[in-house]
Amino acid sequence: MKRTYLTCVGDANDPATWSGTPFHFLDAARKSGLIDEGLGLYVSSPAWKLKRLLWNAATLMRGRRLGGFQYSNYFLERIYAPFQNKLEGSRIMNFFQLYPPSIVRNAGIEKWFYLDMTLRQLVRCYGRVSDVRTANEAFLREEEGYRNATGVIAHSHWAARSVVEEYGVSANVVHVAVPGANFDTDTYREWDGCARTSPRNSDTEPLRLVFVGKYSRRKGLDRLLSAVHITRAQGASIVLRIIGLEEKDSPTEWRNEPGVEWFGFLDKRTEPRRFIQAVAENDLGCLLSRAEAGGMVLREFHALGLPVIGPAVGGSPEHMFSDASVQVGPETSDEAIAEILLNLYNDRSVLARMREHAWNRRHEALWEATVSRVLEFMPSEVPEMALMK
Repeated sequence: MKRTYLTCVGDANDPATWSGTPFHFLDAARKSGLIDEGLGLYVSSPAWKLKRLLWNAATLMRGRRLGGFQYSNYFLERIYAPFQNKLEGSRIMNFFQLYPPSIVRNAGIEKWFYLDMTLRQLVRCYGRVSDVRTANEAFLREEEGYRNATGVIAHSHWAARSVVEEYGVSANVVHVAVPGANFDTDTYREWDGCARTSPRNSDTEPLRLVFVGKYSRRKGLDRLLSAVHITRAQGASIVLRIIGLEEKDSPTEWRNEPGVEWFGFLDKRTEPRRFIQAVAENDLGCLLSRAEAGGMVLREFHALGLPVIGPAVGGSPEHMFSDASVQVGPETSDEAIAEILLNLYNDRSVLARMREHAWNRRHEALWEATVSRVLEFMPSEVPEMALMK
């Protein structure tokens, strides 16, 4: 039987890597027999910092702009080098858009991707390109990787369409599996076993919103703060809890806003119970991103039974339950967002229905559900009888 490995840029076994997404997927995938082991492609040592500096210097000498180190063949070949012998005859699921050429062209290794977006989408959505030639070379190598893969799994149909339409990959090998919430499994089960199922909110209580995010402007916190300010000025009792940002670190114009609770950074690794409680005790999760591949926090809101106001951009709509969400486009005005909040504040029955839908579907937003979906087209290498024991 082939042994199956999970890879990403960094250590797939570290919950600090890519907000814990590879780590939490790996936890669920191991239990199902889908993945055997996560690899530690270490990239943060002093030696790597020196390699980056030398590579950037060589790039400048060739007349190119800085940037793109992690997309280079130099980088990719070296992070995979310690595992080349181990990977022969195996199967890999890669959370990054590129493999090194030595892996791409090795027919003895079965290759899969699991992507939130393609590199072309990354450049369009986030503008992350420093040198056009470097980007175009990466696109070509990305296409070669997809075409040599057994399968490409996307977080959304939005990302899957890019793989098919922009890279010419057959739709027969492109699949979609929306990711799950990045929660510690035991902590979540403990919370789930005693959580309230009924709407926590009556007409006489404040409408409690929660925002979770580090990149506050891209995530639309400024829009949300403005909408809350407008609604409160019209007499609505609305409270916004902000997790991930300290008030003292926020722009001056955001500070001392009435009705805002600044929770600062809560580390899910060291304070998982506190984090879950701090999010779950609210009425509505909010994310108003101007650009977003998906939005893992949307899955976390739903896993905790919260309805959401989320962004109608990228793959985000597919990360939300349609019957428990309101979508807001990047062009939507602050006044229009405020009107949405006022409607939910004034008609709690709508919010109650949304919450009921979110609560009943909460387990669909977990990684266990995602792995079950992946197993439909990427069968486990573990014999069926072994999984039944």
